[in-house]
Amino acid sequence: MKKTIISATVAAITAMLAITSCELESSGNGNLDGYWHLERVDTLATGGVKDLSEDLYFWAFQGKLLDLVNRNWTTSECLARFLQSGNTLTISSPFRYDRMGGDEPLETPELLQPYGINNIEEKFIIESQSGSKMTLKSEMLRLFFRKL
Repeated sequence: MKKTIISATVAAITAMLAITSCELESSGNGNLDGYWHLERVDTLATGGVKDLSEDLYFWAFQGKLLDLVNRNWTTSECLARFLQSGNTLTISSPFRYDRMGGDEPLETPELLQPYGINNIEEKFIIESQSGSKMTLKSEMLRLFFRKL
């Protein structure tokens, strides 16, 4: 009987700590957090449309870090900082991801361009965002995402 009470108390304390720790780890990014598949890029100046729905370009937001990943492994993985303020999203301080050799700060945007980012610091307007879809617009491009 005594062991049952102790076991129940330990289980209750563990459950309370698990719930509390989940709340403490919240980033405050709302719907932005998560893994977004870049499915289409429109060029604003020309009206051009590039369908990327079969390609595997992803933006992954967590905390204040953006991970840019290509699951086809045709481009380098990059990391960047981001700041969301109202309907503005600013991407800055990009690095080429290299865990073994040390992440290398980017000085030019070439590695970022396949992900729809054309500058070392890029500002986007969040035109629309729901739990499953997002549209971002920069000076040159409109990016369409689906959340996984």
